[in-house]
Amino acid sequence: MKFKFTWGHGVILTLACFIIFICTLIFTIEFSKNTFDLVTDNYYEEEINYQKEIDATNHAALLQEKPKIEILPESGIKIIFPKEFNYTNTTGKFKLFRANSQALDINKKELDLSPSNTILIPAKVLVKGNYTLKLYWEKEKTNYQMEIPLTWN
Repeated sequence: MKFKFTWGHGVILTLACFIIFICTLIFTIEFSKNTFDLVTDNYYEEEINYQKEIDATNHAALLQEKPKIEILPESGIKIIFPKEFNYTNTTGKFKLFRANSQALDINKKELDLSPSNTILIPAKVLVKGNYTLKLYWEKEKTNYQMEIPLTWN
């Protein structure tokens, strides 16, 4: 007796291949070495304060002179603030956010502006890859915020 391949067999074979493909995709993603961390653990609390972040971003956009970023391969990432923001009248913090691993994030609680209005993030704490530098600062009860994408080589 000879086997005859019909359209019913084709449908079953197609469904079986699709199910195998989906299962392979799920197991590949689930057991891969990549980590997928949440952006924040306090999502709802931060969502409530989101309008403040929008206002701070708008204040920073209106500045005539904005902070500048220099990538220095030997020493690190240098953040240069304008002269109007100095260590006596400006407070704030920064965060180097790494999207693929929370363990590689760099959090700094306070801006330690030097008398030359600069901050240096040393190269020894940086790992090759893409970061987002989040700057938050305040001067005379006005909040400012900037997000700058960076690539460290």
